[in-house]
Amino acid sequence: MHYGSQEEDQDWRVHNFEERRHEHPSPKPSFPFVKLPSFSGDSDPNVYLGWKDKVEQIFNVYEVEEDQKVKLASLKFVDYAMQW
Repeated sequence: MHYGSQEEDQDWRVHNFEERRHEHPSPKPSFPFVKLPSFSGDSDPNVYLGWKDKVEQIFNVYEVEEDQKVKLASLKFVDYAMQW
């Protein structure tokens, strides 16, 4: 016994999957698992820019909220950068 076309059956499966996916979104990774590189406050601006780009990339992957970015990044300042 066949109740619908194969195409309709496929559409129903895709739609059903999308509904279930939106009902239970996957949780974001928690902050303790975000590993950022440290920054020592090198006087070369290119070193800072490279560090900043890498940190931004990590924040994007982990979907870090804007209001948390400075707090998390500043935890990785060492040596001279801690005095900024």
